[in-house]
Amino acid sequence: MSVWDWLSSRLAAFRERRDREQELKREMDSHLELEAEEQLDSGLSPEEARYAARRAFGNTTLVQEDVHAIWNLAWLERFQHDVKYAARSLRKSPLFTLVAVLTLALGIGANTAIFSTMDALMLRPLPFPAADELVRIYSTKNGVPIRGTGAAGGPSLLDMRDFAQNSHSFQRMVAYDAWRKNVSFGNFAEPEQMRVGLVPAAYFEILEIQPIMGRLFTEEENHEGKNYVAAISARLWSERFARDKAILGQKIHINDEPYTIVAVMPDVIPEWMESVGVGPIAVWTPFAFSGVLSESSRGSRGDFALARMKPVVSLEQAQADLATIAAALAAAHPVDEGIGVSVKRLADTRVGELRPMLFLLMGAVSLILLIACVNLANLLLARNSARQRELSVRAALGAGRAALVRHLLAETLLLSLIGGAAGLGLAQIGLASLTRMHPANLEQLNSLEIDWRVLAFTLLVSLLTSLLFGLAPALTGTRLNLVDALKQGGRSGSSGRPTQRIRNLLVVTEMAMSLMLLVGATLLVRSILLLEHQRLGIRQDHLLKGHIYVPGVRYPNPGAIARFCDDFAARVRALPGIIDATITTVYPPNNGWTQMLNIPGHPAIRIQDIPTAQFGVTDAHFLKTLGIPLNQGRDFAESDSASSPPVAFISEEFRRRYFPTEDPIGRQIHIGPPSFLQITPGTNVSDSADVTLIGVVGDFRNAGLVQPPEPQITVLYSQHPFVNYGFKDIVIRTASEPRLLVPEIVNQLHQLDPDMPFAQVQTMDELVVAQTGGQRFTTILLASFAAAGLLLAVVGIYGVVTFLVAQRKQELAVRIALGASRMNVLWLVLRQGLEMATIGAAIGLFGAWASQKLTSGLLFGISPVDPVTFAGTAVFLLTVAAIASVIPGARVLGIDPARTLRQD
Repeated sequence: MSVWDWLSSRLAAFRERRDREQELKREMDSHLELEAEEQLDSGLSPEEARYAARRAFGNTTLVQEDVHAIWNLAWLERFQHDVKYAARSLRKSPLFTLVAVLTLALGIGANTAIFSTMDALMLRPLPFPAADELVRIYSTKNGVPIRGTGAAGGPSLLDMRDFAQNSHSFQRMVAYDAWRKNVSFGNFAEPEQMRVGLVPAAYFEILEIQPIMGRLFTEEENHEGKNYVAAISARLWSERFARDKAILGQKIHINDEPYTIVAVMPDVIPEWMESVGVGPIAVWTPFAFSGVLSESSRGSRGDFALARMKPVVSLEQAQADLATIAAALAAAHPVDEGIGVSVKRLADTRVGELRPMLFLLMGAVSLILLIACVNLANLLLARNSARQRELSVRAALGAGRAALVRHLLAETLLLSLIGGAAGLGLAQIGLASLTRMHPANLEQLNSLEIDWRVLAFTLLVSLLTSLLFGLAPALTGTRLNLVDALKQGGRSGSSGRPTQRIRNLLVVTEMAMSLMLLVGATLLVRSILLLEHQRLGIRQDHLLKGHIYVPGVRYPNPGAIARFCDDFAARVRALPGIIDATITTVYPPNNGWTQMLNIPGHPAIRIQDIPTAQFGVTDAHFLKTLGIPLNQGRDFAESDSASSPPVAFISEEFRRRYFPTEDPIGRQIHIGPPSFLQITPGTNVSDSADVTLIGVVGDFRNAGLVQPPEPQITVLYSQHPFVNYGFKDIVIRTASEPRLLVPEIVNQLHQLDPDMPFAQVQTMDELVVAQTGGQRFTTILLASFAAAGLLLAVVGIYGVVTFLVAQRKQELAVRIALGASRMNVLWLVLRQGLEMATIGAAIGLFGAWASQKLTSGLLFGISPVDPVTFAGTAVFLLTVAAIASVIPGARVLGIDPARTLRQD
């Protein structure tokens, strides 16, 4: 329908409504005049007769409204009739109805499931008042976020103090953290490792959370020595204390120190907000610090930072405000040189690095829905073409084109609503699967459900589907030539060239979108396989790791910590089935922490020139346990003790960066910050020791699975008291299944210290899988969507070839009768299907190439335009399309020319 035709029809409808209103007014006036004449005949005066007539007729406005209601009811009656007719028509074509409903159910169901996921992860409002005012503050170095403990890190406490004092955009701001600590409830309870939130007094005030019982922390309790108070979650109060009303004032022990419970907090703080590890925070204590912050602590970054903006301040204004202050701090303090700041809304930090993957998933399911809608349009075009005679008869009997379009749209609407209902069922099944398979760090997916927003989304999608992709087939199907259509008698109608071209174009579109999904899914699958099966630089098999915390209350100095670690590792090594064991703070793919270095030949007068390396402390069994090759020099020896000169070994990357042309063995370097930074030894987990390099080892993944190995320096904890902290990991190489030995390892630990938990127990394979959980989750979903898109595309090309064979049956019979071989006729049919698939594949490859920016940042070890992937997926699609064309095309081999031609 052209624009002029549409405007003409609208104008005609307006004129018709106006004429009906005028006719109604004339009829009402006629009734009043007749009534007035009767009153005049009864002896009343003209004025009295007119009033009497109006009283007898009643309220004219009310009469008009009643007539309008009848007109509207007539519209509803027509709509009801159209729906009933559509239902009867769909019942007569059960196969078409089933395919159309399943097609829509697949597209709508996938979108509903992913919308529910996005709603749970990103769209639901935060459970805090005025949540749009809450922001997180991150430190950046040269524009790149600084990494904290597994996540982007916030500014140091000194920088946060200066931000708070000098900014004009914030009501309040705080730094907070979460550490694993040994927690016991009651005097005789066995301790367990839990994540404990370290929060200042203003933390809950910024979130505007009030305790269920008790009080919030005070500013005085932020100071060391006065911080032995705790708040617990309502969940912990219920599970451990049976909702005891007398809970306030009771003691819990954290790292063997007693803390007094002063508050029970509601369970409203999301897990992702306070921890990068698994498990919610159930205990909070004050984030204590000494009364005067040392200037040497300004470089200690990596905590979480939370702030509440003033109501009238925008995010851009807050960013500009802090950026100005950060620039001034960088100019005034050498340790802040190159350090910037980034401000993000708290709601936008919910999914972290998975955010691009989730948007990619949303784009993928949008393609699935588009493919489903294109498939529906193709099915409707085929169905309407086959109904040309029926529609022509109805038109010949007086049905206007608008009525025919309305009838066809009613069918599409009914299909869409049924498909939407079926899609809700599929979405519910999908959500149950997502709840079971989601990664542990996305706790928001623990209880996915279909709420009113999801229902509204599904209804909206269903209505839009029926309108947008049902209108074109309806308009095309009602463009009738009555004479030609009625001349065909009982034969099925045939589609004209324009309709056939549209159907071919739709199949090409399906193929292109399907190939784009296949390429993206294949790239991500290959990427995740490369990520999980890469060489870590160690012997990964039969390795088990567990975490311990050696509390300072019972082990008050580095020597005591070292003796405990040595005794525990020796006991484990003596167990049957244990090949070796090492106490360490570094193991692939985890990173330790970074230390600044003073290397002869690398002078540094600016902070950006200071050599740095990944740093870890361990014992003499580190290399043998992990299977890291020693490329030069010697390993640690038992003779390397606390009383002997400190020694270290470095990685190949360390040698390439700092000793490219020299032999590092025997060289002496200093571990620790340079003197011009004025950082006290031991502050900010910094060391201060001169070490002799005794060996060069192979590189291993010390910066996560994605990043290449960084320079690594590893020392003995017994020789470095400044950094011999209580948190340690034990890595154990076993001769058999590692987890079978866990009970005996725990027994040995408790023989040394019955109050020390053994936590975070994982095999090395489990650790790798856990670190790729988010990527694997989204990759599986994308691969599933790609399979669904391929299935829909196959249905599309199968339908087109089937329709082609049915519509050209007489033509093909004539060709066979005139001597054409059946294989040549079969090829004639198949060629059209393959042509559509080839054109679609070419367009799809171009689309995949054009969209490479969407996947380039999500891939590991593979190019976003990998030629093997592009070629392989294209060949696979063409093969599947050929099979889908052969099945209906094979009907050509069974054509009987004589019988077929007699029907004409």
